[in-house]
Amino acid sequence: MIVDVHYHYTRLPADEEAARSSVAGMLIDAERAGIRKSVDEVLPLFRDIMEDVECDKLVQRMDESGVDVTVINLVDNYDWGATNERVMRAHERCANAAAKHPGRLIALAGIEPRRPDAPALFRECIERLGMKGLKWHPDNGFYPNSKEAYEVLQVADELGVPLLTHTGPLPSSRAKYSHPLHLDDIALDFPDMPIIAAHMGDILWRDWAALAKYKRNIFGDLAMWQFLAVNRPAHFRGYLRELLDLVGASQVLFATDGPVFEPHVSTRRFIEIVRRLPEESADGLRFTQQEVDAMLGGNAARIFKL
Repeated sequence: MIVDVHYHYTRLPADEEAARSSVAGMLIDAERAGIRKSVDEVLPLFRDIMEDVECDKLVQRMDESGVDVTVINLVDNYDWGATNERVMRAHERCANAAAKHPGRLIALAGIEPRRPDAPALFRECIERLGMKGLKWHPDNGFYPNSKEAYEVLQVADELGVPLLTHTGPLPSSRAKYSHPLHLDDIALDFPDMPIIAAHMGDILWRDWAALAKYKRNIFGDLAMWQFLAVNRPAHFRGYLRELLDLVGASQVLFATDGPVFEPHVSTRRFIEIVRRLPEESADGLRFTQQEVDAMLGGNAARIFKL
């Protein structure tokens, strides 16, 4: 089984200038990794991928790539000014897309703790809409271990659903809120809650590993690591081997952060790189088939009760 635990249910802005600006932001990580494409080159690709309200195109790409289950999620940034009603309509669309594809899609709610009535809204997402967890971007401007955040986390803990939360710096966000260290409190105070650190902190992955080594309910996903895998394979293999030696394979999950990077590194290609890790390599690093199977889907199946 292959599970992608991190895929954004999102659309480009209708306004052309805003859409171009959004795509330009998406190109920053690709450029950092040595992949240089223009906005004009990739904008039509993003439009095609993201005009997919019911996720029919996503499921077709999953079939082509060999992905069995994808976890789709919404990002709620309270600073954008959307009302509770508008945010809940977006959650209904996301939940309906997952319901249309049972067994293939799992939907996570993105209710921000700064939003008024956040605990009640999140509870509605789980109990009425059938969503299966919580997705946060603390780098929008809140600490995931704050008082307001804990009020939402208490609902998640009561309902027995996991947290997927962004960790690591991004070009246009506040990295102080998304340091992996803030997950230490959550792991201690909610010991039964699976906490997935998106990107494993990215460049802060050793800080993530320092926590995950001792907090067995802290997990991490490989979203955004596909650029490293493609353009700096020696670094990818070396970092991955080091963190597996520190933490073990049971806390690492496959993820893509789609659809942002699909025009640059296909999901099929990323999966193939991970699948081939056990093969003989000149670098002397060794990966087992058991480790690969756990990362590609075994761990996610356990967390999401597949």
